[in-house]
Amino acid sequence: MMYEVEKKPKRLPYQLLDKAVLFASKFLDLDVDLIIEFKILKAHQCGFCDYYDDDVTITISRYLAVEDIIRTLFHEMVHVKQYADGRLEHGSSGVWLGIMYEDKYDDLPWEIEAYDLEQKMMDAFYC
Repeated sequence: MMYEVEKKPKRLPYQLLDKAVLFASKFLDLDVDLIIEFKILKAHQCGFCDYYDDDVTITISRYLAVEDIIRTLFHEMVHVKQYADGRLEHGSSGVWLGIMYEDKYDDLPWEIEAYDLEQKMMDAFYC
């Protein structure tokens, strides 16, 4: 797995980011190249990922605390895994395992899984 970083906040050491990306890749058995970019996002947004034709970009709010950056990275890498596995359909919004979902955000199956695995990774990474 290779990754590029764009506009990394100075408070986030490259060594920590490398460690987190490698950890999540192994935890999720994920082998895709990606771009991690830091941008100014809406106040309620921590991050998101785009997965189109093997071009994978994870965007993270540049104003998050370091631990929240790592948490968001883990969460978004779960979504990358879901796209790579074909469970979450890329290019369309809300299709999981071939079924269209229009539930509340917290009730979406891919978000439930992402929050669960994000927490498991945080617990293991920071133990």
